[in-house]
Amino acid sequence: MNNLNTQQTEEELIEVENQYWVDMWNSLERLHKNPDFKRVILEGYFKDRAVDGVSMLANRLTLQEGKRSEIMESLIAVSRLQDHFIMIENLGNIPEEQEEE
Repeated sequence: MNNLNTQQTEEELIEVENQYWVDMWNSLERLHKNPDFKRVILEGYFKDRAVDGVSMLANRLTLQEGKRSEIMESLIAVSRLQDHFIMIENLGNIPEEQEEE
């Protein structure tokens, strides 16, 4: 009986965690449809800020002032947020045939 309760509890935890990622994915999908989110995050932060940062890495003044590590940290921040969104998409976007199971 104890194994049955343990297995049931584990399955419930997995279901709760799966629902968390599905909810996160749904929220992210709504954000992607928002024009302000697209402009500020997808274009302004992911695209423009990343391109600006990369172009600054080779700048002579950046090198002279020792600002490269600061720029790299900014680029890493962009990458981390993108990675978080990718994780939400991978864990929350459950194909319909799997949802039915």
